[in-house]
Amino acid sequence: MKSIRFFHRRYNFTSNQKDRSRCDRSLMHSLRLATEAKPTKQFEWNDRLSDTNLLWRNGETFPLHSLSDENKEQLLFTTAPAPLIRDYTKIQTKHRQYRKKLKTAIAAEYKNGNEAAAAFLEEILESSGHVSYSNIEKFKTMVMSRKTQRVKMLETYLDAHNQTQSRPNLNCTFIQEGIFKIPHKWKVTNEHVSLQEYMTFTVNFLTHHFPDYPIQLVIGHDDERDIDDNTGAHTHYFLSGRNKNTGEFDLLRNQKIVVNQYIEKVDLNDKVLPVNDDLSKEQTRFFGEMFQKMVFEYANEHLFSKKGLIAELAPESERRSKQRQKMNQEAKLPKSEREFNFHNLMIKKKREQLLELNHQVTDAETQLDEKNTQLNIMLGELLMLKEEQLNIQQENYALSDQVQVLRAEKQTLLIMLRTFNDELMNKLTIFCTHFFMALHTKELGYQHKAIRFLDEAMNTLWELPAPLKVKAQELINKLSPSRKEDNFRKER
Repeated sequence: MKSIRFFHRRYNFTSNQKDRSRCDRSLMHSLRLATEAKPTKQFEWNDRLSDTNLLWRNGETFPLHSLSDENKEQLLFTTAPAPLIRDYTKIQTKHRQYRKKLKTAIAAEYKNGNEAAAAFLEEILESSGHVSYSNIEKFKTMVMSRKTQRVKMLETYLDAHNQTQSRPNLNCTFIQEGIFKIPHKWKVTNEHVSLQEYMTFTVNFLTHHFPDYPIQLVIGHDDERDIDDNTGAHTHYFLSGRNKNTGEFDLLRNQKIVVNQYIEKVDLNDKVLPVNDDLSKEQTRFFGEMFQKMVFEYANEHLFSKKGLIAELAPESERRSKQRQKMNQEAKLPKSEREFNFHNLMIKKKREQLLELNHQVTDAETQLDEKNTQLNIMLGELLMLKEEQLNIQQENYALSDQVQVLRAEKQTLLIMLRTFNDELMNKLTIFCTHFFMALHTKELGYQHKAIRFLDEAMNTLWELPAPLKVKAQELINKLSPSRKEDNFRKER
């Protein structure tokens, strides 16, 4: 079982002017009525969740937002203590007089053929209880004779009629408001305990303990939260202070009787409270504590236990804490002026969100600084790489220049080699020709010509490269050994 706190508080309203004003304000809050005179009431709830609220009346439950403001005002008028009326006898007389005038006007309008206006006045005449003043504006749009007088007559009649509908008892509780709620901090969501279950519990609790006192209204709220949250659903009930069997305004006396029955049930007979006398401060505190225990016991048995929850009274230290005392003191204030209301809850949540955003911004700035540091390091490395790349490019340019020079030198060498080869081939050709002719003429026996050709070959021999010169010398030596000495002499 999950232990939770369950908030229950009662407010008693008599018919005096101060209580009537307090009750009107509370009903305006509960019925979600925001007027031009009190625009701040809109800060007491979240308009985007208005379709989640419920209203129970006369055994039926329906969405609160399905009622027009006019219907809500009618409920407020019929639920709140009616004001005391000065010169009540004079008002009764005026009511009778204008009722008679209304009947005369109805007959005249029927006679003049203005049946719609006549039927409308007839409907007003037959209405009981409070009649809305918005009917005057509807009446003005109809066709009738002596229109200005007829409209003025209807205004006077409605004013007198509505003032004669109730005469509240000034000294006794006329109506009691109560609230049942699991505070947000206990994280009990609407999926866990639905608003409809709160509504059913509220009606059953009141019917079980106070069956002789009519339940005027039960209103369920689920709009005193942010749209992303899902906790804080609660009910307001308005219980008549008048016994439906006796007509007496004795709800508080009856509640003491019911609490005494509970006190006896838990074997505290020596602490039974006086029913017909006023309670002392200590007795009042004990009465409240026993009433709370009675509520918790019924709630645990009929609502919470099957949900895996158990409502427990706060320990004495918590009940006596400064925060609890402050809440108790603020209970006397209008809801818009309390610290623990929807508007301040949203402000607190926005501050928490702002604080979280500030932390996120700080973290993001830290990460940005780290990224900037890394970026600066990378930029430094990039500059070094660029410098290194520039050096390599310069080296490449130098190597390219060297390659061009070498290519030019190679080309020159190739040309020289081709020239040398051509010259060498020419010289070898001359040498070989002279050597061949010397060999040929020798074989033919022409010694003189052979010697001449051999001399010419020897002359060519000196122009040949050293390796070829050696080979050529060996050939000449084989052909003419006598030339060996001559060559030796030339070399010396």
